[in-house]
Amino acid sequence: MLAAAAAGLTTAIVDLSDGELSTNGTLEQRAREREQASALMGLAARRALSLPDGALANTEPQRLAVVAALRELRPRVVLAPYGGNDRHPDHEAAAELVRHACFLAGLRRYGSGSPHRPTRVYRYMLHSPFEPKVVVDVGAVWQVRRELLRVYESQVSLGADDEPTALNDSRFVTMLEARAAFYGALAGVSYAEVFDVDGPVLVKRLID
Repeated sequence: MLAAAAAGLTTAIVDLSDGELSTNGTLEQRAREREQASALMGLAARRALSLPDGALANTEPQRLAVVAALRELRPRVVLAPYGGNDRHPDHEAAAELVRHACFLAGLRRYGSGSPHRPTRVYRYMLHSPFEPKVVVDVGAVWQVRRELLRVYESQVSLGADDEPTALNDSRFVTMLEARAAFYGALAGVSYAEVFDVDGPVLVKRLID
């Protein structure tokens, strides 16, 4: 998304939940972190659906909420969790929920608002590895990516009064950078983000 914004494209984020079950931090702190991250990313919009943290599911009310956001923002491309056998059940649920909502948003008789179906849904890697189908060079924006991680202090930093988690162990941030460097090396760049996608991806030429 940083690379897209740097190229002059319009970007937005839809937060499915408010993270109210998070082990550390408060809702107020997490809201401040979202605001700081949004400014750093140059987002055109950020929406909060306030679906239940820990209970995301591919249900009719939640599908309608995501469809409404898609029809309001009208993205051409959507990024969503890969899902798979992820350690967090919300990540798995979000992957299925977003995939179905992106299809239903294009049906004019489903829900309210003007139909809109994104052209592509790209699924990004979280905890479950997969064989990437798309690799994006993010070397030019990697320093800002590092800054973004530090903004989310309640999640990736272990304070004096915080409980240890899988994310605030310093090894988590190290893993993210190592993974981006690994896939970047395979693609011949310094850092890369990888995605899964359904169907063939069209390129205009084999050499950029």
